[in-house]
Amino acid sequence: MVQLPGTASQIAAERLQAAIQKSPAIRELAVRYNDLLLVQVQQSVACNALHRLEQRLCGWLLQSHDCCDGDAVPLTQESLAEMLGVRRTSVTVTACLLQAQGMINYRRGHIHIADRAALERAACECYSTIRGHTDKLFLRAGSGRANPLFPERYEIA
Repeated sequence: MVQLPGTASQIAAERLQAAIQKSPAIRELAVRYNDLLLVQVQQSVACNALHRLEQRLCGWLLQSHDCCDGDAVPLTQESLAEMLGVRRTSVTVTACLLQAQGMINYRRGHIHIADRAALERAACECYSTIRGHTDKLFLRAGSGRANPLFPERYEIA
């Protein structure tokens, strides 16, 4: 499932399976990605049950920002509502609060991250847990950001 616009690649399942069997480096990367995916799912389930919408929205914005070049995150309130499992009106109210606090600027279909540090403080610990696990498994070459969508930009730690 794609949540942000960008460049993507695809490979037939059979070719990927063959590459995984043939290459220890690709196999290691696949194992690490699978590990990260399981951590993300488990953390997301706990987060949805335990944390307030404002904290969860901050976390999603930070995760999305990690996958983007620049500070513009091309997400609509509707797509955020779907990701967070809430009504769009709830996202609208919460996004307005974040904007009033100077964390984001919102224009139709685009969110600009105005104060990342404030978003990080407002997010629950789930974002830093997932980010820490991502950074541990995948170190993006020459960058402070980790991005599981673009493994060719990673060095295996």
